[in-house]
Amino acid sequence: MELHTTPGTIDDLVADAARAGYSIRSRMLRDWVECGLLDYPQRRPAGRGQGSQQALYSANQRNLLQNLLHHRRTNGIRSLARLPVFVWTYYGDEFVPTSQALRAINTWLGDSRSSLRKARHSAAEILARLDTPHASPAARRDLVDTLADIAYTGRADYPRLEQAIRNVFEPDFQTIRRAVGHPAAPMTTQSMIDTIRARVTAATRLKANDVSEDEFRTARHVHLVTYSQYARGHRELTAAAPKDASPLYDAATIENSLANCCTNLLTTLGLVAMHPERTSAVAAIPAPTFTFQVG
Repeated sequence: MELHTTPGTIDDLVADAARAGYSIRSRMLRDWVECGLLDYPQRRPAGRGQGSQQALYSANQRNLLQNLLHHRRTNGIRSLARLPVFVWTYYGDEFVPTSQALRAINTWLGDSRSSLRKARHSAAEILARLDTPHASPAARRDLVDTLADIAYTGRADYPRLEQAIRNVFEPDFQTIRRAVGHPAAPMTTQSMIDTIRARVTAATRLKANDVSEDEFRTARHVHLVTYSQYARGHRELTAAAPKDASPLYDAATIENSLANCCTNLLTTLGLVAMHPERTSAVAAIPAPTFTFQVG
């Protein structure tokens, strides 16, 4: 893959793609800018009374385009939007500015009402984590329906959600509440409700353009600190997880971090809004630099 060290015009980007074996049009690049897959190019005045020259995309954006085109073969626009969010999260504003990352995560969110099938698929993934042998088929169906309704409408009936989770996750429990995994990061009914509440809160605010760049950067900082702590303790967490269920603690590989970057940021953004005092304490810790393990 060609590595660019100088800015380029939109014509240069089209030529870059052609050399790499991709046929694209300038219209597609402009559409990708609006989606946040690429940043707006820097305008260049030609001189007094001379109009302007072609705007320039940074060298980092030229390199980002090459990566986007490589992954475009197997990913749609919504999935591709994870790449600039990942780069912004772990490599910083020098590579992807915050304004672009905000556009990209909104593209990843998309229109929740565009696909009930996707909503049910997401619900089924959560069910797999919560499922127990003693849960009834009716309880499983109700949990999927409840979660899919939240994903599709962007609204949550939390009492209904709590009961639906309990009926699957702890069907034989009465006054004692079930917890699975390491005591430092257990999965419980309440932890799942808190996570879903955080995501609904963040998604609602993002769609309303109610998240400032400063707040988004704070969420990134908090994520970097807590994700670094999680990565350091991953082996200990995994050792305490049940072996006969879906993995509770994903390894902090570059693949998982890319796949989950938008979901992780969405959750953190919601938690930042819900718990300002805890956020202040975490934000005071210097953000680490990540070096990912591959595979």
